[in-house]
Amino acid sequence: MREYVFPVLTIVFVTAQHAILDYYLFVHQAFGTWEDLVPWIIADVVIVCVLSCIFYYNWKYTRHEIQLRSNRNSSDLLSSYGQASNGGKNHHVGSMGSFQRQESRLDREFATLPAMYIGWLAYSALLVAKIIAIFKTFGSSLDGKTLWGTNELEFIVTGTAGIFAFLIASRKRTSTPSQKVCLKFLQSHVLLEIIDCVEFLTILFTAEHHLHLPGFLTDMILGFACANMILPTVGLFQLSTANLHRVKPREHIYILQTILSTVFGNLPYLVIRVYLWKDHNFTNALFVMKNIISIGQNVVELTFHFQKSREHHRPTSASHNSHLAALEDDFRPRKFSC
Repeated sequence: MREYVFPVLTIVFVTAQHAILDYYLFVHQAFGTWEDLVPWIIADVVIVCVLSCIFYYNWKYTRHEIQLRSNRNSSDLLSSYGQASNGGKNHHVGSMGSFQRQESRLDREFATLPAMYIGWLAYSALLVAKIIAIFKTFGSSLDGKTLWGTNELEFIVTGTAGIFAFLIASRKRTSTPSQKVCLKFLQSHVLLEIIDCVEFLTILFTAEHHLHLPGFLTDMILGFACANMILPTVGLFQLSTANLHRVKPREHIYILQTILSTVFGNLPYLVIRVYLWKDHNFTNALFVMKNIISIGQNVVELTFHFQKSREHHRPTSASHNSHLAALEDDFRPRKFSC
């Protein structure tokens, strides 16, 4: 049921979010007429079509993989029955050949979100383009007293976290422990980072906050916030067919996202917020503490991960001693008889 409900909710919320952002662009006269909004509307339609196709592909992929595994189970039963009834002789080689050719494919992991990283990349790229257009034109002049002001804009952009949650919830099932770890990371870490990203963007409501920011700082805030909107693509790639259908799937891609979210997210967020706190007496102490805690957690997690990886690749004492014994045996003088 979830594979039908959450895709529909995702499409509805994406359509509503981008329609309201288009209305913002028109109401605040970022463009002169409705005709100037046509490229944005076309882009909205393209994104909705892309997401719809990806959800359909996910549904087809899931049904196909489940059917393949069901056929393999049936073929195993038939094969064992045939061997038992024919005294161990297998006369089903021809009929079971197609299943045997698919063994390598069936042994690979079942992709939880086969192509969702493409959908998020396309969706977030358009969202980032609209955010930049808003804050480069009228965003800094908005206030919270008008109907379509700062509060509504912040609420609409924060809806990105809800859309991401719907994308994750649209999965059919999880199959491996590594996928469950990645999903848990996406459901907790990424959702909080998106909310932090939106709050970071509210610094640019300079008219409401009576701030006078230099141009380079405005560009830095926009750049770091927009980069973090796109970053969830990295974690979603780990759950895709593009990764899981490799000979050796990468199980720790989300660690790369942890590094990137620290370098391009929490660390610069903290520095800029402390700077505004010190020089402009403006900050959100709650999110300053959040950035400090997140940096600490990420450092601990990365340290634990790399330490565990190093121990995994380090040879054990038994294997090391056997290797030394083999080397000594190779170089031991040997006696030859004539």
